[in-house]
Amino acid sequence: MNLTLNSHSDSQSGFTSIELMIVIAIIGILAAIATISYQTQVRQSQLASIHHELNQFRLPYQILADQGAGVIGYSHTEMNIRAKTNYCQFSVTAPNTGAKTENAVICQIQNLNYVQGETLSLDRNADGVWQCRASAGISNKYLPWACQ
Repeated sequence: MNLTLNSHSDSQSGFTSIELMIVIAIIGILAAIATISYQTQVRQSQLASIHHELNQFRLPYQILADQGAGVIGYSHTEMNIRAKTNYCQFSVTAPNTGAKTENAVICQIQNLNYVQGETLSLDRNADGVWQCRASAGISNKYLPWACQ
């Protein structure tokens, strides 16, 4: 009886190049999705920061409005707030007595290439309620919920 041992095994170990390419493609797709999500989150936080900066004008503006006709001017100087920040160049409009004041406080956005030159503003209703408004060039997906 002659027994021969087969030195070859029928099973293979390792990965084929096709399997490796599929894994690399899946990793690439996941990385692309993560990058897009990250960019969206960064843009949302930048616009939330701008909204926060705008809201700092609300109380000083209301105090000046409550002082009535004796107030000569409405500006960042009278409100003791900076006229410019990293993302905003602010402008202030005097209130319309007994009516809605559109663009009571405006942020002209700067240093953000995806919304460069766009505005985020606060309108003040006659009853003192504030409303955020964005220019048409700012995507709703980046805006804080109060501005949508």
